[in-house]
Amino acid sequence: MPSKEPNGETTSKTQQLQEELQEQYLKSLDELEVGQLVTGHVVEIAPEFVFIDVGYKSEGRIPLEEFDQTPEIGDEVEVILSRLEPLVVSKRKADERVFWKTIKQAFADREPVEGKVAKSVKGGFEIKMPGNIKGFNPISKMDLHRIDNPDEYIGMVSKFYVERVYSDNRVNIILSRRAWLEEEVQSKKNDFFLHVHVGDNVQGAVKSFTSFGAFIDLGGFDGLLHINDMSWGHVTRPKDYVKKGQTLTLKVVRLDHENQKINLSLKDMTENPWDSFEQKYSAKQIVKGTVTKLTDFGAFIEIEGGIEGLAHISEMSWVKRIEHPGE
Repeated sequence: MPSKEPNGETTSKTQQLQEELQEQYLKSLDELEVGQLVTGHVVEIAPEFVFIDVGYKSEGRIPLEEFDQTPEIGDEVEVILSRLEPLVVSKRKADERVFWKTIKQAFADREPVEGKVAKSVKGGFEIKMPGNIKGFNPISKMDLHRIDNPDEYIGMVSKFYVERVYSDNRVNIILSRRAWLEEEVQSKKNDFFLHVHVGDNVQGAVKSFTSFGAFIDLGGFDGLLHINDMSWGHVTRPKDYVKKGQTLTLKVVRLDHENQKINLSLKDMTENPWDSFEQKYSAKQIVKGTVTKLTDFGAFIEIEGGIEGLAHISEMSWVKRIEHPGE
């Protein structure tokens, strides 16, 4: 008979433990409330639904379409308890609540948020963000340049700064992609001036033309390719030497750190023709050339790219008095 006493104690302790566990479980159920944000785990993935265990007596199911990508068994998912009997949960509402906190924090801390351009609307663009939250980006704050075709931006995924969050019958979020782009460009420009030196080679694309040269896009910021730095030869029209959109390798010839201006050279990517001039030409040699400029005292003649000579007016004829080279 004494041997049964320990078994009786064991049974009693087991029952006590089961009762405590059941009490804790029931207590945890009591703590769950409608509207509460809880974390669950994926326990099953069906063709149309994902089943979530949130520690309740039944599992919640979420339409697969609420996930950006199909989850895996065991993944953590935050959901809102929409109803307890039967259990109904919503991932979309949870995403919205979580992202609202992100929006407010991003606005306070001046941090960018990610969104997708959903459609073009009057005066700007509708931006779709996580949690099905929508914001408005004015067209003037969408890019660094004027926008002629808004449809080109539809579907673009980018980062935006939150400019304003206010309520006027409904919540409005004003975004600015341009502010984020300006900051990114300035960061790249600072990095360029920190690591690039005069004499280094860089790559860039021809962006636009002026009468004195072309502007080269170096990654969101510009460098100037002056007309005098395009060729060793005589250049009158920048468009004759480079084309818009063309990618070039150029040499950095000047850096103005104070004003953050960059001068580039295409001609310095080739040998200076004057370095080999004496090996190729000699006095009394007869050469052919092209007249590039007329002055009152003579004509400038290019005999090869970058090599020009002056034919003085007195050297133009043995028999005729020349009043002007144009004769």
